[in-house]
Amino acid sequence: MFVDDPKPGITAVSVLLKSVDFLRTTTFSHSDNYFIFNIAGLWFSNPESVSYRYKLEGYDPDWKVSKDHLASYPNLLPGDYTFRVQTSEHGNFDHVPEASWSFTIKAPYWQQWWFVLLCLAAATGLIMAFVRSREASLRREAQLKRERVESQFEALKSQINPHFLFNSFNTLITIIEENPRVAVEYVEHLSDFYRSIIVYRERDFISLQEEMELVNSFSFLLQKRYEKGFRLVSSLNGKMGQVMPLALQMLVENAVKHNVIAASKPLTVEIFSENDGYVTVRNNIQQKIKPEPSTHFGLQSLVNRYQLLGEKPVRVEDNGAFFTVKVPIKI
Repeated sequence: MFVDDPKPGITAVSVLLKSVDFLRTTTFSHSDNYFIFNIAGLWFSNPESVSYRYKLEGYDPDWKVSKDHLASYPNLLPGDYTFRVQTSEHGNFDHVPEASWSFTIKAPYWQQWWFVLLCLAAATGLIMAFVRSREASLRREAQLKRERVESQFEALKSQINPHFLFNSFNTLITIIEENPRVAVEYVEHLSDFYRSIIVYRERDFISLQEEMELVNSFSFLLQKRYEKGFRLVSSLNGKMGQVMPLALQMLVENAVKHNVIAASKPLTVEIFSENDGYVTVRNNIQQKIKPEPSTHFGLQSLVNRYQLLGEKPVRVEDNGAFFTVKVPIKI
């Protein structure tokens, strides 16, 4: 240190242009962030030759050299700072005396750990409340949808029985006129068959084996009436799975209803599976000259029932030679 170096000093501190007692006050709020430091170097012989070197640690990366008695720092961020000032009469600041003052600008409450934690807790609570509300809303919607679907599905199922019964009676009337003895046998099998229908129609799905028992019974009734004019060819080969009750039986019934059946022009209905998740019912097309009146309820009912329960769609194909319906298999 040079013996003739002036002694530095911080004579005043202003915050937001208001003087503060910096000897007692060292902590400020986040909004008190505009600081002006008054500095001086006692050198009576030649005051104009005094130079100042100052630095605000925590803000200035390097020292600043000036002859000005003021150092201004606007818009300081929250943090810890130390203002350091040195003086020199000869411009050499090595080993010169220094004055310093440390202060703190507090972070605003919204940057405090407790406020952040509180906000996180509140946000978590709001998110959880929203999720719970959303889940409850989805459950209500799902419940309403399920009730609506079940109501529609039950309405459809309730029509299957009368639909089949109506067609069966029409068939029976024809058989009575042609062969009363066969009609009696037909009624006996029809009674057993109808008893099975009453059991199965209350279920959403039945096994392929159960459905094929119904189809085979129905085929027996048809062959009693049409003899060599009707053929059923089944090649499911033990295929496992489930279908809706009366799905395949109804398709066989429709084939009989809408096609010419004669010994010279037999109607062949095939039932098989191609391992594509469907069971296929296909019949050769032999359109009647005068088609029977139809409500189109049977096939449309089957399509709607699978759609209502969210299953794969029923596929219907008509290429002019064959009418094909593919019914989804529920595993």
